[in-house]
Amino acid sequence: MQINKQNKHDSLTFYVQQEESKMRLDKFLAQKLGLSRNQISKIIQEKQITLNGIFIQKNGTSLNYNDQITLTLTNKQSKIKPSNLNIPILYEDEDLLILNKPINLIVHQTHQEDSQYTLQDWLQENNFPLSNLGDSCRQGIIHRLDKTTSGAIVIAKNNHAHEILSQQLKSREMGRYYLCVIDSPLKQNILIDTPLIRHPRNRLKYIPTTKNTPLSKEAKTAFYKIINNDKIELIGAKLFSGRTHQIRAHLSKIQRHILGDAFYGYKGNYTARILLHSHLLYLTHPTTKQRLEIYAPFWEDMLLFLHQEFYPTQNLEYFKKNFKIPLDQLYHSSFSNS
Repeated sequence: MQINKQNKHDSLTFYVQQEESKMRLDKFLAQKLGLSRNQISKIIQEKQITLNGIFIQKNGTSLNYNDQITLTLTNKQSKIKPSNLNIPILYEDEDLLILNKPINLIVHQTHQEDSQYTLQDWLQENNFPLSNLGDSCRQGIIHRLDKTTSGAIVIAKNNHAHEILSQQLKSREMGRYYLCVIDSPLKQNILIDTPLIRHPRNRLKYIPTTKNTPLSKEAKTAFYKIINNDKIELIGAKLFSGRTHQIRAHLSKIQRHILGDAFYGYKGNYTARILLHSHLLYLTHPTTKQRLEIYAPFWEDMLLFLHQEFYPTQNLEYFKKNFKIPLDQLYHSSFSNS
């Protein structure tokens, strides 16, 4: 392999060895570059590959001994895959995939120049079939979780599933329940029906506003009490809309903040991850029409915190294996008289 310097681009050049003769181009490059064949296909489509000086557009082009293959590298920053990345599969069939997303991982690129490693990068690297509705940065993506939020997320493997689940998301036939720890107990269970809008000076932040504010988007969240220790409280949250930062922005409206969420006003001593987790995801299967309710176990850091602060008398090993909160039941009982 040779690396050649050019004006605004670098290039990688490979020569086909005797034992690699007759190999497919995409398989050859996948092995050389450590990428998935889906990623190689995208590079080929973007005309970054030449074979003996000629741009190649067919993934399955058969190679011959001593062929010269050149990959032109753009000057975009290379993506860095998080070390020890582990994404548990909670459910999988030919239509959909439900994962337990870790923190510090964005779901998809926010723009073409975004160089962060994404959940979609991981899906493509592991060769999952994905729906291709929408732009190329969001294949398979029906809904998202914030970078700092962990928990259940559903991925569509084909366009049929994507279309149906997207409709379910709009009609609320599909939805999520979250758990979070806040810095001061709720006075009572509360339903917040307040639109959100981008902060005028910080485009990454959202703030509550009034219903007649131009460009605002309606947002509705139910918050309900689960357990507290007088200082902090574990609460449930049910979304009736899916706005960016919705839970965090609605809590700020009532002067409550998720532990670790300094971006939305938390000022306490806890400095680790934001304690927000998508614990329960429900939907109607797009093909079988059966209702699915999938619980995402807590990641160990949050689990240990909950045990220490709220459930210290429970056996830790049993707690790690069995801790689950019936969020749907608690929601219905909390708001049955409202």
